[in-house]
Amino acid sequence: MTLSFKGSRRTENSRFFARGRKPELLTALLSPVLGAAFLLCETAAAADDPDTLTLKGPGNTSFVFKKVRVEGGTGPLDGQSFKMGEDSEGSDGYKNPPTAVVIGGGFKDSQSRYYYMGAYEITAGQYKAVTGEDLSDQYKKDIKRPVDDYPAIGISWFQAMNFIDKLNQYLYEHERSSLPTAGVYPGFVRLPTEAEWEFAARGGNAVEKTVFDNPYPYDDENEELAAYEWFSGPSSSHGKIQKVGKLEPNPLGLYDMLGNVTEMTTSVYYIEYYQGRSGGFVARGGHYLTEEDDLSSFKRTEEPFYLGSAEKGMKPNVKPTMGFRLVLGSPVQTDNKAIDEIKKAWPKHRQGAGAKMPAALSVADTETQESVPAEEALQRLESISQALKKAGLYDSLKKEISGTRGALQDMVKIRRKADEDSAKVWVKIACERGMYLYQNLKMLQFLKEENAELYKTSENIQKRAEQHEYNVKSGIENYGEIMGELIKLPKDLVLEGFTAHKKKIETMLNLEMHSQDKEAEARRKDLKAQIAKIEITKNHYLSYEKTKRSNSSGWKKDYLK
Repeated sequence: MTLSFKGSRRTENSRFFARGRKPELLTALLSPVLGAAFLLCETAAAADDPDTLTLKGPGNTSFVFKKVRVEGGTGPLDGQSFKMGEDSEGSDGYKNPPTAVVIGGGFKDSQSRYYYMGAYEITAGQYKAVTGEDLSDQYKKDIKRPVDDYPAIGISWFQAMNFIDKLNQYLYEHERSSLPTAGVYPGFVRLPTEAEWEFAARGGNAVEKTVFDNPYPYDDENEELAAYEWFSGPSSSHGKIQKVGKLEPNPLGLYDMLGNVTEMTTSVYYIEYYQGRSGGFVARGGHYLTEEDDLSSFKRTEEPFYLGSAEKGMKPNVKPTMGFRLVLGSPVQTDNKAIDEIKKAWPKHRQGAGAKMPAALSVADTETQESVPAEEALQRLESISQALKKAGLYDSLKKEISGTRGALQDMVKIRRKADEDSAKVWVKIACERGMYLYQNLKMLQFLKEENAELYKTSENIQKRAEQHEYNVKSGIENYGEIMGELIKLPKDLVLEGFTAHKKKIETMLNLEMHSQDKEAEARRKDLKAQIAKIEITKNHYLSYEKTKRSNSSGWKKDYLK
């Protein structure tokens, strides 16, 4: 690794320009001296940096990791929600759909949870020291030898796994005391998940939220992308792979995150994150042949585990533009103490902060699902307001910002009123469908059980029973669909809907108590039955709201009690 000198802006026509270029003669003369001095300074700086962890590997290699802090607390279930991907137009919009996820960290201190991301892509020198395999033949002839400081390329996902296994075994034997721990369990190296990679590529919590949402985490308008990342063209890579760590790091201290080589992850590819068809593994970021405008923190590609053809056979996927970097992680359920902490924290988490996280929101009522984005929009609007104040532009946009904030708040109120009205309607439908089930179940019981002998001999009764069986079957399906609609609504409004519906039926019963016509007694009997069944329907809703599952046999038994 050698010391780099910054250049300056060349023209005004290009968005970004090359930086970090060194005169070739000066490089040739000074590279050995400057390289040694740089490594000494880097090692000393890492020792003084509490967010840097350096582990010694075999053959005088070292592996540098940067702490990536995660907001949200230090509890076993705490994490930070963020949006992966980006809204994209055109035919390629499917490649990185925006998706809310939650990221946590395997380690913690008094400040937060965190994980460690490798500061550099794994090099050919590190790969050889750990596995004994020389990768020199994987590089073009015009790449200067030795290749020890270049990213390890031409290796498959399976070879990366073998490297990781051998490195972990070495670290456990020689660097056990230097590894971070989760409880009593030592950490281990692995490939990052997509979420871990993108969170770090966006700058994590080292950047403002408005910068985090940018394609890359370099906010200074005077900074050029070529100062940080290698991409295609004469202003950057010149179409050649580059040594790791020559450019500036991102705000977390991570080098070459978005360029130089694409980086393998441990995640399996889905078109939509974590749902649908699963495919190959995911590689993140661009490489030295990627166009500048295509470089971003959300760039992702599917890589098959094997490449080839029926004629030539299939072989593990290797590419000259693909490498990897490591993270340090840990198990979640490390020991009985950790498991007990999770069990204890789970109810409060699911009802508290966890209720607004993507996993819980996926099965939450519609108001909750919509209120979270609304709250996030208000928070983002506040962040924008603060940024505008810093820039001295807030006063000119104050009216527009205030109007936007008011519109968001009004949307929440309007939605609440609509949900209140919907809850009343769906509760009424649920109770009526419950009575329909009750009546058909009772009639079916009467025909098949109380008149069992006649049922066996009477074709007419058998046909009537078949009709009621059909009514019960279709009624149960419809009942489950109604429960599915009810749980989309706020729970408090649904419960208020049951209370209001019961009062309404009780009022109708009180009025019928004074009726003297021939049908009055039948109506009173029906209303009393309706009141008795409302509580059963309500309990079915509460159970469905908790489990998110139908219980047709239990529902039928309850209505026959």
